[in-house]
Amino acid sequence: MHAAIIDDSATDIRFLFDNICRYCEEHKVHMQVDCFDNEQKFLTVLKEKKYDLVILDIYMKRINGDQLAQVIREKYPKCQIIFTTASQEHAVKAFKIRALDYLVKPYSYEELENSLNRFEEVYKSFLHYIEVKEGRQYTKILITDILYVDYHNHYIQIHTTSNVVRSYMPFDKFAPELRPYAQFLWCYRNCMVNMDYITAVEDKDFVLTDGKRIPISRAMHQEVTQAYADYMFEYVNRRSPV
Repeated sequence: MHAAIIDDSATDIRFLFDNICRYCEEHKVHMQVDCFDNEQKFLTVLKEKKYDLVILDIYMKRINGDQLAQVIREKYPKCQIIFTTASQEHAVKAFKIRALDYLVKPYSYEELENSLNRFEEVYKSFLHYIEVKEGRQYTKILITDILYVDYHNHYIQIHTTSNVVRSYMPFDKFAPELRPYAQFLWCYRNCMVNMDYITAVEDKDFVLTDGKRIPISRAMHQEVTQAYADYMFEYVNRRSPV
């Protein structure tokens, strides 16, 4: 695993680095950690290097942490971000950027440990995939790459962050593949959406991160929107500081 610390305070960088090393030793985890006291240096390295985790101070001299997080998200959508901040007021920003967590300074090793435990859970989930037949070959698709799945002309259409995979099979035969994953929601007949990619709920549609609008079933509108609200409530609670 590759991680980056970005903070303009040498003291905060040292605290983070030492305690990440402690975490790795105690949890038997291998993590390569790069430290940056300048966001421009980080952006230069980011052009060539992929990070699994970035721990980012939201108050930076040149570029605000939330703006920097957007750059990271655009280049590496699966990179997890943990904000460090002097105030809880940035919880909403962290939520909108889909940050994994945020730590309010001064935070303890135990709080950092909880955040890193969450990161490990998410990182392991990247290994989860489904396998479908596309033409004459089988294609593996990471669960975290799926935006939504719909059905057209007897083909399952799996819309991912990079392309669309089409497989000839009934929807009810495919749906059980996603049943173990709580982030998938039936929004209308023969369509399941990954709630982690929803950015807004409008009267008749879900709006996804790529701007795509997914209709919500009229008959199940209240049930579907409530299920999404419950999922988001649980998401925020998992990431709220104690």
